[in-house]
Amino acid sequence: MRSNDLTRLDTRPALETHIVDWVLQRAKDKSVLNVGAAGGVRGYLPNNREAWLHHQIGRVAKDLVGIDIDEEGIVYASRHGVEIFKTNCETMDLMREFEIIVLSDVIEHLDAPVIGIRNLMRHLSQDGRLLITTPNPTSSNTIARVIAGRLINVYYDHVTCFMPEHIQGICDRYGYEVEGFLFFDHLDKRNMVIRGKSIAARVISMVNHRLATSFMAIIKHGK
Repeated sequence: MRSNDLTRLDTRPALETHIVDWVLQRAKDKSVLNVGAAGGVRGYLPNNREAWLHHQIGRVAKDLVGIDIDEEGIVYASRHGVEIFKTNCETMDLMREFEIIVLSDVIEHLDAPVIGIRNLMRHLSQDGRLLITTPNPTSSNTIARVIAGRLINVYYDHVTCFMPEHIQGICDRYGYEVEGFLFFDHLDKRNMVIRGKSIAARVISMVNHRLATSFMAIIKHGK
């Protein structure tokens, strides 16, 4: 929604403390396209498969297709019995539609994210949902680093960042509808210090959702 020259959200953001369970509930008995399925695959296969989102979706979905452009990751997954197709979501034509499309921490990597969203929407069934997750640039961690004069943690292959207003603006421009925005924090259990920081971030997010580390946009076709 446009207000003068500013974008205003059509829906009030909420906080979701179990985002993976939320995704799995939406994917249950649905046809699902998982974009960026090979991301981090070496950390999951062969011995940590149960923690891999692609594997978890495959256990509940009616039909799952995984795609990625990471050829090495695709080959590695294939060695462990998982088929992921090499194709680019910005240019692909799979000649079919899906009820759920998952774009999990991928949009910040794309050369042309708006083109990518539009192409994914072409592959979304009329009553389907596109689920986009991305790091939140207004997270408490980022703000604290700015105030402290420390370097901001930006991965080398992240070429852009999004706030919910950017996603809303894209949807407004092309006639898509935002069903909701969910802010969430990942619970990092690598050691006690990192786990403590993750818990602290969750507490802060309960006070103000916009300080969470990540958010999801839920998009559907307009009426």
